[in-house]
Amino acid sequence: MIVTKIEQQKRHPDRVNLYLDGDFALGLHKEVLVKFSLRKGDTISKERIDELIDAEEFSRAKQKALLLLNRRMRSEKEIRIKLREKEFHPRTIDSVVNYLHSIKFLNDEEFARAFIHDNQLRKPSGRKLLQQQLRLKGVTISVIESVLNDNISSNQEKKAAQDAAIKIFQRYSNSKKKIDDEKKQKRITQFLFRRGFSWQIISTVIKNIFKNEPLINMEE
Repeated sequence: MIVTKIEQQKRHPDRVNLYLDGDFALGLHKEVLVKFSLRKGDTISKERIDELIDAEEFSRAKQKALLLLNRRMRSEKEIRIKLREKEFHPRTIDSVVNYLHSIKFLNDEEFARAFIHDNQLRKPSGRKLLQQQLRLKGVTISVIESVLNDNISSNQEKKAAQDAAIKIFQRYSNSKKKIDDEKKQKRITQFLFRRGFSWQIISTVIKNIFKNEPLINMEE
């Protein structure tokens, strides 16, 4: 087959239309065109066309992944899921992930650090919840534990729980609707559990706030 025409697409100036033997064959990103050094008049085999198709899919998948990463950091699992949703071939997805690792655009450890930092600024949580959230995003337990140990000390976790509990306590205390201390304690305890704090930390916080009240054990 002969390359009879290469024309720039009107709506997408970074792409071209490739014509073989006078007929439209496929659309290509310009980087694929340059990679294969295609010119009008070149003879091209069926095997070469298959290589072009694979390279074009890789280019499209790569551009999609870079667009996602430009919006925010993502884990490897998140990128893989998004590319699968776009129905890219598993081999193409593997190639894109390897490429992103090679240029240091994909790093689950850095992602976990950023995730924890942003989460603690927006909505401080305990280690358990952070572990669950990061596991859902595909980060390994070893990476999660390492990052948590580096970024959240026991004292920091206790302070986050204490600050959150005090805010809720003050809100209840300032409310026109009176709530007895037992209900306050129960609601604050449930809130801290949902935010992933351990019973050890919660019980310490509750004791500090409700000094003269018996502790409600809700660990079970």
